Order: sequence, then C-alpha cells, then structure tokens
Amino acid sequence: MPRTPRAWQTTLPVVLGLIVLLVSVWMFVIVPVRQAEERAYDTARVTSVPATVEARVDEHRYRSVRHWLHVTERGSDTERRLRMDGTGSEAVYESVRPGDRVTLAYWRGEVRAVTFDGRTQQTHASPRGDWRMPLGIGLGLLPAGLLLVWTAWWYRHRFPAAPRGRHSLGPAALWVAGVVEGTFAFFASAAGDGVTDVLLVAACGIPPSAALGALSMWLVWRRLRKADDTSDIVPAVPAARVTVRATVHGDVPYSRPGYGLLVLGDGPPAATPDPAGRVARAALPEALAVERVRGWRLGEDPDDWPGMYKFNGIVIECRDGDQEVLIATRRRDAPLILGALLSPAAV
Repeated sequence: MPRTPRAWQTTLPVVLGLIVLLVSVWMFVIVPVRQAEERAYDTARVTSVPATVEARVDEHRYRSVRHWLHVTERGSDTERRLRMDGTGSEAVYESVRPGDRVTLAYWRGEVRAVTFDGRTQQTHASPRGDWRMPLGIGLGLLPAGLLLVWTAWWYRHRFPAAPRGRHSLGPAALWVAGVVEGTFAFFASAAGDGVTDVLLVAACGIPPSAALGALSMWLVWRRLRKADDTSDIVPAVPAARVTVRATVHGDVPYSRPGYGLLVLGDGPPAATPDPAGRVARAALPEALAVERVRGWRLGEDPDDWPGMYKFNGIVIECRDGDQEVLIATRRRDAPLILGALLSPAAV
C-alpha cells in the first residue's frame, strides 16, 4: 500500500527552501552594488594624511584575532583606532612599530588604507573585496535551498512509492554532494580577481562533490546490506535476569509509551521503564508468536526507531492473535529476546 507523507514533510522543506533561496538571491543582488563601490574607490582621488603609529593591539575573540592599529594624525593630534585586514610578512601591520610614520588614505570620511615604506594595507573599512562575502554566502546557500525544495517534491511524488528499506540512499547522496559543493563554493569566493574566476573555481568543486556523494551512497548501502542480513541472529536463552533496550509496538496492552526496556530471564519477558526491571512491568503473553526477524523499514516502522537503534536496529515481527506486534531492539540484544520469546524446545 502506498505510503502517505506527513504534511510537515512537504510543507517545511518548501518554506525553508524558499527562505534560503531568497537569502541567496539577495546576496547575489548585493554583489554588483559592492563591486560598483569597489570601482569607485579604486578610481577615486583619496586624501592622504600623515600619522604616527602609537601601538599595535591583537584582540582575541573566541577562535579569531582582530588586529588594531592605533595612530595619531600629525598636525591635528587626532587619535585613530584602525582595524586592519590581512596579515603576513608583507602587511603593514606586521612591519610597523610604535613611533613609525605612516600615511592614512581617506575616502568618504573614513580611513580605507595605511601606507608604510611603499606598502599599502587596506583597513576593515575598505570596500575592496567586499563583494566576495555575499557572493560566497549566495553560492553556499544555493544548493541547500534547491535541495530543500527538491526534498519536498520527492516526499510528495516519490516517497509514497519508494522501495521499503532502512534508508533512501538517493536523496541522502544528493544532500552530501550539495553540502560539500555549497561549502566549496563558499570558500571559492576568496579565489581569483572577479566573479567569473570565483564561479569557475566553484564549478571545479562539482565533480569531487558528486564523487563524495556517490561514495557515501555506496558506503551506506554496503553497511545497510550487511545490517539487513539477519541470518546470524540465533536465539540464546538468557542465563540470568537481564534488562535490554527494546520497544514494543502494536495495538496491545503491553505496548506503552515510555516502556523502552525488556526484562528477560525472570519469568515471561516484560516491558518496563525501570532500568532495574523490578517495577511497572507489563508482561508479554505466552501466546505471542515470533514470525520473523528483519531490519527496520523507512516510512513503515515508527519514525523514532532509526534514531534509537541506528543502522543495526532489528525488528522482531510477532503475532498476538489477530494483532501484529513489533519489537525493535539493538542487534546484539536480539538473540536474547528471541530466546526468551521462544519455548525451550524451539531453542
């Protein structure tokens, strides 16, 4: 029978995807504005003011460092605290010492650059290169926005008829490739001299991103295939009382919210929320018949089971009269549960 996706599975990705795409488009709109400002700065006649270096201050903020150059303009004794962009042996900030004379470049009322000994370093107020950050953000968000909208479409049109299994490998592989490419494109914004160079570098990340997506799909498929093989799960009778993680699901009185444990080896198996297994026990009936053991199925089993039991989750299908009863557990606990459910003769 076809599965019906929940409303949030189609609505939420569309809403988030459109928001992300709008932010991405807005970042792209900002780029030419920032480029025009950079061209105006490069062609403008700046005002040069001599100054004297008073101090260099490195301000540590979490994992980043801000470099501040304290100067005093000669003639007016005006003190300035300038945040410098860029570091390295060629940077003015790394070369000057207190008492050195530098030249400040003013444009539109702000200090945009500092020159010392023939070298010029831009301040944080400089518009040069300001187009790179919005371009990187726009390129980085674009794959995520498109994938969110595509995810909504997939849940609406492909999920109901998708093969039953532990995971939908195709969408997951696309998300891996999209996230990798978005990250690569974001950092590509620092490359080259213009937008064209950035786009070319970002495009170079598409093949390796696709390869990583395919590799992740293959690795997960191999792991899922191994996890789906339940031939090695053999019933084992508990030698003593033991409490294992397990969830009983079905329209039966012993399937209760919060009862995430099974007590084995102390009478009939019993569901309980008590880690010690001594109180609030809901015994499973002796008539409960084991039908088969399998892995969990995406879209059919409860949605929280994959998060609880990961790839190695095991589902024991049982029958209590006309009612189907599912018991989800970890792979390592499945033999003990089977041994407790089956009669000693069957074991």
